[in-house]
Amino acid sequence: MKFKILRPMMRVWRSKHYRPGMLGWSVGIGMFIGFSPTVGLQMLICIALALLWNRFHEIKLNLPAMLVGSLVVNPLTMAPTYVLYYQIGCQLITCRGRGVSEEFFLSLSNVSQLGWNIASPIIIGSLPFMLVGLPLGIYLGHKVETVLEARRAKAPERRRLRAERHANQRGTPSPAPTSKAEA
Repeated sequence: MKFKILRPMMRVWRSKHYRPGMLGWSVGIGMFIGFSPTVGLQMLICIALALLWNRFHEIKLNLPAMLVGSLVVNPLTMAPTYVLYYQIGCQLITCRGRGVSEEFFLSLSNVSQLGWNIASPIIIGSLPFMLVGLPLGIYLGHKVETVLEARRAKAPERRRLRAERHANQRGTPSPAPTSKAEA
């Protein structure tokens, strides 16, 4: 089925605590966290934030949507992303090791040797991406929510067609319409 990735989001979306727009906010917050320089901790941060938020608020964040949003930067894209963050951060503050390459970020010992001298430009360089990620995630989550609403509206028709198809396969007549709308 082409919508398998949407199933966990749909489960939460159907709950009584869900409010329209929360799917967008969940993806947006996930992307905000995903663009932060916390690769390896992003999912844990999303889980902790969602658990805390959902425990104290009536309107629930969608944890699967947050996790999908946080995958925007992952271990495979970390090195080029951190180089970009570093270069942007160095435009705003003075940096010691300006000629840093992607290979430098692949070694944790290299990064830890420079410590705060490399962490501060990366953090500062990631802020524009984090700030753009939030509204972008809200927009994308809203689009997913629109798709889910359309699927919900078409569900009775899909069920009726499925019942007809099942009846035809078994060789029995299709069920009689139960309302004027179906006739």
